[in-house]
Amino acid sequence: MINDRFKYTMLLSSLPLHPTNLFTAQQTPVSRIQLDKRLELLDESDAQDLARIEKLLHWSRISNLNDEMLVKQDKVELDALNNAFLKEIVLWRLELRTVMSALRRRHSGEVSPPDTVFHGFSKWPGLIIKHWHEKDFGIGHLLPWIHEANSLLEQDKTFELEKALLDLVWRHYARVGSHHYFDFPAVVIYVLRWDVINRWSGYNKDLAILRFDELVTAGLANVVLTD
Repeated sequence: MINDRFKYTMLLSSLPLHPTNLFTAQQTPVSRIQLDKRLELLDESDAQDLARIEKLLHWSRISNLNDEMLVKQDKVELDALNNAFLKEIVLWRLELRTVMSALRRRHSGEVSPPDTVFHGFSKWPGLIIKHWHEKDFGIGHLLPWIHEANSLLEQDKTFELEKALLDLVWRHYARVGSHHYFDFPAVVIYVLRWDVINRWSGYNKDLAILRFDELVTAGLANVVLTD
């Protein structure tokens, strides 16, 4: 039987490296189909944990539950993870979403904080309610990125905001994953970074289509079409 260490070394060694700079990537280094084939080497319990993590973190997989039910469901899934390091990674992302959700709700016109509770993770919900009218919810010294995020949101620069958040996540994964090489956490970090590249390359395609449409519209501006 192949031991876990060797299997995961073989798995990761078979995957192309991610770029150092997210924004140089035009596409993912490997297709999802090929990535899933490599992931077949995972032990059953690790495969279940990876599926659980992806369910927690992928926006496309979020159900139509309200905030309270969604947070309760996520906490159950989070508690089910077997690895403390991976729990920290997932919790960091869920905390990021908690803060961004509050920023977006306030920007959309909610002039007052929720009456009793703001559903989210870590200690942020209570501080968000208490400091609702402060631009950084009073936690900018703990989360320096919140200043730029709020500024971009106020200017309605949605693409620039998403780019800044993707870069924040990308750099965080690189930093926390720097001490994991050929173990299961390294596999998870690879998959999560793959997902960030996938999202970024998707934005690039959307922008390219939009730019093409703009050029076509401009080119036809003075053209009279006849039968």
